[in-house]
Amino acid sequence: MAKQLTEKEMLLLQKYRFNPQLEQSYPIANLLDEVLLKKFMGNLAKVIGAPSDKVAASIFVKRYAFVAVIALYAMSVWNKKLNVSLDTLWMETTKQGNNWLPSIRFKDLTVEEWKATTMSRTDWRKKVLKDLFANNIYPILSMLEKTFRISKLILWENIAVYLFWLYETELKSRSNEQVLDDFRYLIFEAEGALFGDCHENPLKKYYSEKVYMANGEKVRLRKTCCFTYQLSGSTKRCKTCPCTYLGKDGRCINGKENICGAVRGLT
Repeated sequence: MAKQLTEKEMLLLQKYRFNPQLEQSYPIANLLDEVLLKKFMGNLAKVIGAPSDKVAASIFVKRYAFVAVIALYAMSVWNKKLNVSLDTLWMETTKQGNNWLPSIRFKDLTVEEWKATTMSRTDWRKKVLKDLFANNIYPILSMLEKTFRISKLILWENIAVYLFWLYETELKSRSNEQVLDDFRYLIFEAEGALFGDCHENPLKKYYSEKVYMANGEKVRLRKTCCFTYQLSGSTKRCKTCPCTYLGKDGRCINGKENICGAVRGLT
């Protein structure tokens, strides 16, 4: 009999927007259809007050990043691989307001538990990462880039910041050798092929030393702008925003944040 997530595990994952009882939800696999993707993103833009589908796409990926958070939490804490196939994932439908924080439903709750007797953890971990990134996240990011002309550099960083948060903040109290090794491997050692059609690890470029802000807070500045400030009701930049050449209206002077110096430096 296949093993499944336990009730306790599912309860713990709810903190990361996991909801196995989600009813009003949207099949993620639909987003690989260009017509359905445009319809979904157009509706999302209206709901969250985004000025364009491109901005909505960036916000969507910031929310979708929690699929990776959930999967990597299960890998590093429980040695369990979740089924993250695109056709088994559903996301809560859009609701009015720019604080749209959708829950995520995994239709298949079975897990593959690592056992030292059947496979090395290194090989098993590669399998987890490839299924998550190359087979799930990469196809979504590629569709968004192709359809809305948004740089994949922005989208990958939208994923990366939440993975840094997971390992550096959420799992800080669990900083045993396995958790630390998983984080080190994910950011510095995992080869590009595990993330899709990538020549190199797309997360590594976003990891940098944190700096102190004027208020004494220590943060890691982003390399790209995620466009959150463009949502209706937003009045200022994220505290980690890299854009410093701003006009009085808060926008980049050259009006091309997606190809500004911060982004060009990553290519």
